[in-house]
Amino acid sequence: MDLLESLEAFFGASAPLAPGDGLIVAFSGGSDSTALLWGLSRLASRRGLRLAAAHLDHGLDPGSGARAQAAAVAAARLGVPFVAARQCVAELRRPGESREAAARRVRYSFLEAVRCAHGASWIATGHHRDDQAETVLLRLLFGSGIAGLAGVRPVHGRVVRPLLGVPRAALRAAVEAAGLPVNEDPTNADLATPRNRVRHRLLPALSALDRDLAPRLARLAARAGAAAAAVEGRIVRELALRHFENGGIAFDRRALAALPGPLVPAALAAMHRRAGVPYPPGEAARAELLRQLAASAGGSVGCDCGAGWRWSADGDLLLLRRAPEREQRADFSYTLEIPGELEIPELGLRFGLHHRPVEPWMLAGALDRAGLALPVRPGDRVTVRNRRAGDRLHPLGSSGSRRLKDVLVDRHVPRGRRDRIPLLCVGDRIAWVPGVTIDHRFRICSEATAWVATLTLVRPETR
Repeated sequence: MDLLESLEAFFGASAPLAPGDGLIVAFSGGSDSTALLWGLSRLASRRGLRLAAAHLDHGLDPGSGARAQAAAVAAARLGVPFVAARQCVAELRRPGESREAAARRVRYSFLEAVRCAHGASWIATGHHRDDQAETVLLRLLFGSGIAGLAGVRPVHGRVVRPLLGVPRAALRAAVEAAGLPVNEDPTNADLATPRNRVRHRLLPALSALDRDLAPRLARLAARAGAAAAAVEGRIVRELALRHFENGGIAFDRRALAALPGPLVPAALAAMHRRAGVPYPPGEAARAELLRQLAASAGGSVGCDCGAGWRWSADGDLLLLRRAPEREQRADFSYTLEIPGELEIPELGLRFGLHHRPVEPWMLAGALDRAGLALPVRPGDRVTVRNRRAGDRLHPLGSSGSRRLKDVLVDRHVPRGRRDRIPLLCVGDRIAWVPGVTIDHRFRICSEATAWVATLTLVRPETR
């Protein structure tokens, strides 16, 4: 089946299109998205569709601006309207968020905005069979469950991936045959990224031993997806799911208790998906919810599960709703015996504090980690909390103590984020304000070792 036949088959079966409907193509200018744009430009002319290419310049490397210009030229050559924007991902990263996760979040937000502005039905991406194989391998490495092994979904909301059955080599061959120029993103070759290591090292090494590995991994994803959908459908029927007009869901808590233990995490993850929560509940939030349910049969339940969502109980009903704004900013405080780690369910983050040799990055600073000369020893306790009235610290490099509120205002921290920053406190002193500063008193001078504080996203159960 050639590229055009694959596109015709996909949109005929999975994402119906009528004359006049719009499609937004996520267009980086690389070979995959170029093949997709070329194929869809032919499909659009056959079917009378409206097509536009959307390019986001992430600003992650010096050549990103030139690639955006090249993408505009390529789209014009194919006769496709072109929309572009530049958003510097490095400045938009959230505490604990990886560069790749931030880029993905910003990119899909941009694509959805373009789709809405154009009144388009779908956003199409160039994910192909090899991407699917890479995703399945990554999920295996992360110990994912059946939903994670389903890999990249062909249709997810308004995003479609019509090329998941097509190998990368076929897309490159189509681009070469059409004589189209491509400009690959050099960040895709950075082996510091797990996916790139799988793409350039692991998958080629395994494929050298088994040439059918990629298609068999893709088949595994399809079968796992079908199985996960069947399990979720059964769970939804068992729980008698109810939707609210103003958002959120509810179901009978007794039905959840009656499920076999191994199905409970899948059930909670399914409920999050049905409610529209970005991620399934983290392990800590899930454990706390189940603890409260077990301790209060028919009684009250209240448990934050991240991204501003909250579980609560109303008699026999268990509800999952977006928390009111005042609850989203509720105070939190956790005590940690060091070295060690703890989860902050209100933020979906994991905080860690460990002793390490001093490295050069500690002297330059970083968004989601810090090297600190703390007056503590293993077995001591520190506090991780959000800000309180009257908080002060001595920002690194400043002449003296300042109000934390003033520091956050000067550093242009958005008002809505100020109460959600997890502060590392030693005794009554703030040592680290992630993404902002450390206290000058805890800076590294001539020490050979330091305490390294880190923030990472709690890895959700893969969907």
